[in-house]
Amino acid sequence: MGKGIRADLRARFEQAHKEGTCLIPESPSDAKRLLRAFRRGDVFSPAPRIYALPSAWDTLSCRQRELQKLRALAALHPTWVFAEASAAVLHGMYVPNRLMGTIHLATTPKAHSSTSPDVDRILIADDTFTNANGIAVTSLTRTAFDCMRNYDFCSSIAIGDSTLRLLSITSNELVERFQEYHESHREKSRAVEIAALCNELSESGGESIARAKMIQHGFMTPVLQQRIDDPVEKGRWFRVDFFWSLPDGCVIGELDGRQKYVDPAMTNGRSIVDVMADERLRESHLSASGAKVMRFSFADVLNTRKFVGLLTSFGIPRDQAVPPVADLSDVVNFDLHGLRPRQQKLSVKGGTLHVQLYDLTRLRNQGVIKKDGIIPRDRKTLCA
Repeated sequence: MGKGIRADLRARFEQAHKEGTCLIPESPSDAKRLLRAFRRGDVFSPAPRIYALPSAWDTLSCRQRELQKLRALAALHPTWVFAEASAAVLHGMYVPNRLMGTIHLATTPKAHSSTSPDVDRILIADDTFTNANGIAVTSLTRTAFDCMRNYDFCSSIAIGDSTLRLLSITSNELVERFQEYHESHREKSRAVEIAALCNELSESGGESIARAKMIQHGFMTPVLQQRIDDPVEKGRWFRVDFFWSLPDGCVIGELDGRQKYVDPAMTNGRSIVDVMADERLRESHLSASGAKVMRFSFADVLNTRKFVGLLTSFGIPRDQAVPPVADLSDVVNFDLHGLRPRQQKLSVKGGTLHVQLYDLTRLRNQGVIKKDGIIPRDRKTLCA
């Protein structure tokens, strides 16, 4: 891959990569040249008319790829205003990887807008546009509002927590800002109710999603970033991710993030072995405080049955009322793989979560539904 790229074109690719963006054509002839390279498999195209070398693209994280793509698209389409997850990434908010990929754009009632499978246009009546590092986006508060009224509960909590950190405000202040928008009562209520559950003390998306799962399943909400005095070395103390004070003792919850072992900003020059040894020592000191220490990974959090079982085994009370906005039996409007809320339905039957996804364009093209949305009586099969 990439061996057929001439030196001058390769240099341009490398420069674009250094600048954190993708390569865009400089002229019609250049566009044809890049398209030929793409068809040969020498270059990769994350979106129409933008390109990257596969060898460089493969080294990037999901978030880095999304940023490079969005920066290139902003240069290619200077009139675009990014919204929802796209704007959230550009603002530096936490966005789950699965919400990246689709391009989300803001549009106004008077604007002419076309649609495509990879572009999702969101109607925004009020002018709340700004820029993030020179790229046009919806404002940070507006971006959070649009995400939290449309996305699933866990993702919304994580996005809301990161919004509080970036704006240095409390959940009450975010609720007040959301109240100023003029969307439908149902959409505003959803965003407001989730905002009230957000917490600026959550330090990562993983911690936020773990707490959201606890809320969803009725577990006692933990104290975040609790200070624990070191019982072994006097004068030292630790901050723990989650803390429960229970009648029969205390429980400490620690999310084992991979980043702490590989991110140079967090390892401070230590090897992985040294970092792991320090973590073991920390855990032994925490245990000496008399508290039970519960460690879990983000993969454990995503495995709901395992995570619920872990919390239960450590004696975390499961007697809290689940907020309606977090209730799994509710029909929730959320965005998944570019499908808009009206195309999705979430329900619980016999304890099993069922999600139906309908691609309306495909269904219309296949004749399953008519243009007015009516399903013909002789065509009941829906293709997701």
